[in-house]
Amino acid sequence: MRNKFNTFIVVMMSSIILLSTTSCTLFSSGTASSKEEKGRTKIELVDTKIAGNTADKLNIIGELAYGTDYALGKLTNPPIEVSVAKDMNQRVESIAGSPAVDKMKEMQDTINKLTSALATEQREGRVLLSIEDQKLTDLQTESKQLISEKDDQIHNYMNIAQAAAAKSDSLATQLESYTGWFGLKAVAKGLLQFAKSAMWILGIGGVIFVVLRIASMFNPIAASIFSIFDTIGSWLINSIAMIFPKALSIAGNVTTTLFNSYKGVMTKFVDAVQMAKTRASAAGKQPTLEDVLNELEKSMDTNEKAIVDDIKKQLGWK
Repeated sequence: MRNKFNTFIVVMMSSIILLSTTSCTLFSSGTASSKEEKGRTKIELVDTKIAGNTADKLNIIGELAYGTDYALGKLTNPPIEVSVAKDMNQRVESIAGSPAVDKMKEMQDTINKLTSALATEQREGRVLLSIEDQKLTDLQTESKQLISEKDDQIHNYMNIAQAAAAKSDSLATQLESYTGWFGLKAVAKGLLQFAKSAMWILGIGGVIFVVLRIASMFNPIAASIFSIFDTIGSWLINSIAMIFPKALSIAGNVTTTLFNSYKGVMTKFVDAVQMAKTRASAAGKQPTLEDVLNELEKSMDTNEKAIVDDIKKQLGWK
């Protein structure tokens, strides 16, 4: 359970370090373009609403134009002015388009009531016409609001674009400062930036290390958390040992595997001596070297015997 906890902490700390070194770059490079894209999308949405509003107004204009033509067509032997009015109205109909069949029927019903001889039907016709007037008024109000909204969105988009352009110019200036020395200036600045970032990371890590090291002397929980540094240290040592196989021996240290091998040989030597003494004591005699060697022969495997032979060679006995 403790190993799993340590692994989780290591992964979490590694993720935090990785995010801290990359999030600024990713955020700065993606924020401007993201804001511009959102600004364009908002303007396009408003344009879509304006187009829908215009289409709705043309539909009502087409209905009213059809009603006008229908009303003028009810006259018999109309004067020249009515013919002119019908001709002009046809031009309006050609621009607005013909209404749907159901709308034609509704407009015919409205005109029939407005031109009726009965006062009650005339009132009903005026009510129906007022409904059309209200629709047109609502559309005109909505149109003004949409135009104002579009102006605001365009203004916001221009501000974002100007800010992005200013930032782009700033980045271009910074990039120019990296050119020179046959490209080595960029390398030098990159190494300097890396050194600064590394110093921050190492500084924060050093403070955490010192705090946990002191706390681990008194608190078992802190000691458990401090084992993260032991794990990281073991990774570094294993990496060094893998890259430089002779580094440990040159430094006067040995690997755990080699240490355990020699420890196993010494353990079996002690066990063989004690076993020979016990058996000799039980038989009422003194233990001999032959008894010890026999016990070692029984307990040692091939690798352990090879270690003994290697020690003999180093001591000059073989």
